Amino acid sequence: MIYRFDCFEVDDEAFRLTEGGEPISLEPKTLRLLLYLVQNRGRLNRKQELLDAIWQDATVTENALTRSVGLLRKSLKDSSREPRFIETVPTAGYRFIAQVEVATSQPTTNVAPLTAAGPGSPQKIVASRLQILRLATIVLACLLVLAAIFWVFAAHLHSKAPIRSLAVLPLNNLSGDPTQDYFADGMTDELITEFAHIPGLRVASRTSVMLDKSQHKSLPEIARQLNVDAIVEGSTVRSGDRVRITAQLIDARTDRHLWAQSFEGPASDVLTLQDNVASQIATQARLFLLPPPRQHINPAAYDAYLRGRYFFNKEDLPHSVEYFQQAISIDPSYASAYAGYSSAYEALSAFGLMSPDEVMPKALDAARRAIQLDPNNAEAFTELGSIQTIYTWDWSAAEQNLTHGISLDPSNPMAEFKYATYLDAVGRPEDAVTHMRRAVELDPLSFIMNRRLGATLYLAHEYDAALAQLQRAAEMENSPASIDNYLSLIYEQKGERDLAVQNDLNARQAGLPQLDVNALLAVYRQQGWQSYWRARTRTYLTVAPTSCTPYEVGADDLRVGDTDHAFDSFQHAIDQHCFNMALIRVDPLFDPIRHDPRYIALLRHIHQ
Repeated sequence: MIYRFDCFEVDDEAFRLTEGGEPISLEPKTLRLLLYLVQNRGRLNRKQELLDAIWQDATVTENALTRSVGLLRKSLKDSSREPRFIETVPTAGYRFIAQVEVATSQPTTNVAPLTAAGPGSPQKIVASRLQILRLATIVLACLLVLAAIFWVFAAHLHSKAPIRSLAVLPLNNLSGDPTQDYFADGMTDELITEFAHIPGLRVASRTSVMLDKSQHKSLPEIARQLNVDAIVEGSTVRSGDRVRITAQLIDARTDRHLWAQSFEGPASDVLTLQDNVASQIATQARLFLLPPPRQHINPAAYDAYLRGRYFFNKEDLPHSVEYFQQAISIDPSYASAYAGYSSAYEALSAFGLMSPDEVMPKALDAARRAIQLDPNNAEAFTELGSIQTIYTWDWSAAEQNLTHGISLDPSNPMAEFKYATYLDAVGRPEDAVTHMRRAVELDPLSFIMNRRLGATLYLAHEYDAALAQLQRAAEMENSPASIDNYLSLIYEQKGERDLAVQNDLNARQAGLPQLDVNALLAVYRQQGWQSYWRARTRTYLTVAPTSCTPYEVGADDLRVGDTDHAFDSFQHAIDQHCFNMALIRVDPLFDPIRHDPRYIALLRHIHQ
């Protein structure tokens, strides 16, 4: 059946969501959740019912459901505060509230195979044997695209208006099979990575270009928003053991097509070919292309790595870890797989899905192993420095590794993000702001980068600038609740307590829907500021603790003047390796106690 609402269609047979006829990429669980809500529209779907129906026997928490609802709202451009489609029923569940038109699905027309093969024919047998080479085909085609594009660059380097910045738009998957999206996204990442190795060429980050994937903007408009001179766009079609890639290069300043070509065919020794193409690129474009040394990579391991990267970018971290582990088990010498594995494990801790002590030692070992295998792996150095900043508190080593990561990949906004965190940790908030501004410059449309800049301005005590920046970030995410915790902290420092409490309640309701926010609000209105924070602490302790629960309790203790208990809580937070404790040199909540000897002792414990 096809279910139509507003400008969207969701087809349960084709298993896809479209907007105005254009497909929208969703994780399978998230799409199943949408179908379930639509099919049970108009009634309350309780949380446990949804968990049982969508995740079935898998062991997941309500966080998985909350995350999937958030992804749906983002894809549908819906708002939790003024919902058009998905209504939240606090503490209970969700209700689909839009009018839905139901139609019968039409037979799906598949993309015709590029090479026909009948049942049992020799072609069919060869196709099955070449299954593992499909990804190699895509990589080779992309590298041929790169060679041709760089030939165009060589001419422009000597023109009056050379191309100095570029965006690679997401390659469209035209195979008619949503499960192949990871191929197209993975090849987009490969192109971005290859271009990023060229000195003097600024390449728009993956996050910013991915945000334009389904927004139907003109190329000049995209170029203006990303602040680039040129655009690369294209598509992939995969059928059997054959892949076709089309690509074109457009000068965004004149909207003039500089080059276009299609490539088709399989390949076997793709890594050797890649090295040869890289050399030709350097010669023809007269650029110093400095790719990392190539190692032999098992094609199956590369396939698993691409899947791990795909799910990492989708913030589906358990699946990301699973595929990175698979890549490592297939090819234990695959440095990039170890680096990705490290990034995914650190993210599990950052998102509060697992405790730091569970995952950070594994992330640390993986980053070090990646560097042993590939001393030029920028992601591995960045990850190692980040873990040394927020977990082992090895400050001198952290700075050395983070700055080396930036030198290896100057166009990586995440490297700037993590270096800014280090700078805050060692008490250099102004420098942290400078590097977060650089991260936003590299990735201007990233919600995460823009929100972190707002948080960094808050840590630098630039409260008005932080407010303005966080509001800009919220507009990108179309989710005001995503910044409420920072807004609460800022209004608290500005002495605007009503706004501080209201935004704190908004943040708690979004992150912990089981909390009785109405009761907490009543406490504030009837008994005042200190009673509110005492009640909040009592309520907060009724939910499952995280590594940063002691920090939250200690902060509440400071607000009510119970400094003795606050210091006990902060020591416990240090023992739990809470991320926030690495930032106490600049955290405004600690301003009233900076001359207390016990605060100095906390610093000494962290900065030993």
